[in-house]
Amino acid sequence: MDNMRTRTLSGVAWSGAAQLARQVLYFVVSVILARLMSPQEFGLIAMVTVCTNFANLFSDLGLGAAIIQKSDIEERHLSTVFWINIIAGMLITTTVIAAAPIIATFYQEPALRLLTTVLAFNFAIGAFKVVQNALLQKAMNFRKLALIEITSVLISGSTATVAALSGWGVWSIVTQSLVLTTTSVVMVWLRSNWRPSMSCDARAFRELTGFSFNLLGFNFINYWIRNIDHVLVGKYIGSAALGIYSRACGLMLLPVAHISSVIARVMFPVMSTIQKDINKSKEVYLRATRIIALVTFPLMMGLLVVAEPFILTVYGNKWQEVIPILKIFCLNGALQSVGTTVGWIYISQGRTDLMFKWGLFAGAVRGISSIIGLRWGLVGVASAYVLSGCVVLWYPAWAIPGRLIDLGFGEMIKNLWEPFYCTVLMGTAVWILGLLLPPEWAHWQYLMTQVGFGMLFYVVLLHFFNIRVYRDVKELLGERRFLGR
Repeated sequence: MDNMRTRTLSGVAWSGAAQLARQVLYFVVSVILARLMSPQEFGLIAMVTVCTNFANLFSDLGLGAAIIQKSDIEERHLSTVFWINIIAGMLITTTVIAAAPIIATFYQEPALRLLTTVLAFNFAIGAFKVVQNALLQKAMNFRKLALIEITSVLISGSTATVAALSGWGVWSIVTQSLVLTTTSVVMVWLRSNWRPSMSCDARAFRELTGFSFNLLGFNFINYWIRNIDHVLVGKYIGSAALGIYSRACGLMLLPVAHISSVIARVMFPVMSTIQKDINKSKEVYLRATRIIALVTFPLMMGLLVVAEPFILTVYGNKWQEVIPILKIFCLNGALQSVGTTVGWIYISQGRTDLMFKWGLFAGAVRGISSIIGLRWGLVGVASAYVLSGCVVLWYPAWAIPGRLIDLGFGEMIKNLWEPFYCTVLMGTAVWILGLLLPPEWAHWQYLMTQVGFGMLFYVVLLHFFNIRVYRDVKELLGERRFLGR
């Protein structure tokens, strides 16, 4: 196995371990907070984060990704990016603080003013880690990144839990966010050997902006594609409704945020390295998306079938309104988990300009559909989100970037077909089992029985059909060097 393959497998292993640990910690903390806080308090945070996450798009101006993508990066580029990001972080913090009264007025929630002001300091603090983080990722040093991320999440999650148990309410989440950012910055500086020089080169900045500004433009559009529904729900239905909606949406995005992103962090530098070899890029991309589908398809199907016992067991009766919204979102979650990977193609091939143009069209479709769906409340907005993604956008979202690596839409469907039909068979079996279980059972008994049966049945199906991606995974796990990293 060549060096690139070794580093890729090691990267996926460490990134996956970090993501698993983070997800377990996040999940435990989120359950504790959900039981100690109300949907309305979660809705307030969701209102703020719609705005602060948008501002976060500008925190590194796309320059972190440019460092990873550019093959001939020099010290003058790195120091320039560092100081530009420090300035940008301070400007964004100031801008968000100034916008806090506007945000509070828009949602008609006075409490948002102070919440937004305090959370704004994340931008000034987080700016200090952009270059070091990008260098660790470019070098595929995911072991260090894993240790940094796990430590940061553990410390911030513990702090938030103590705060919530002490009765801090919504400020528990604010504290978690600030502690997470600060801890990760400190850890990155301790783990990275690079230090900036006192120089800022305008030419070096211009050499990176052709790539980074188009990426920034796409992220700008894509952000509102993902969040226009949250803005509309918060504005026209209310904070409690947004708390319900954001909880369902967050569960739907688990495969994207905690599975696809694991492989994405490794695949971006890998595909950037082999960007000139179209056939190799295509082969690597197909294999990676098969592996993602192997995990995310059954996860979303299983969550669809056990949505009711899952929500009532884990979050409690006060969150039962999440159930119908979550079921709708699960239909989209599996597709989105592999759909977001097209960004690897655009970015690794340096075609962020094409990516930006696609974002303009997709943004218009998402925005119009969300406005239409608002008429039917939360169910209408969720349904509009799913239908616009699955019916209108799915084909062009694959077909356009596929041309960059000579990948046809039919070939992509064929690539995902085997994990799809195994998932459908598993989901059907779990649903039938639910009908046969004793009606007097508690929700947790339904959940444990169906989840356990579903996992076992899915593995049996994979082994029985011996599908290609199952063989891929067995091959990877069988390599000593992979297991030994």
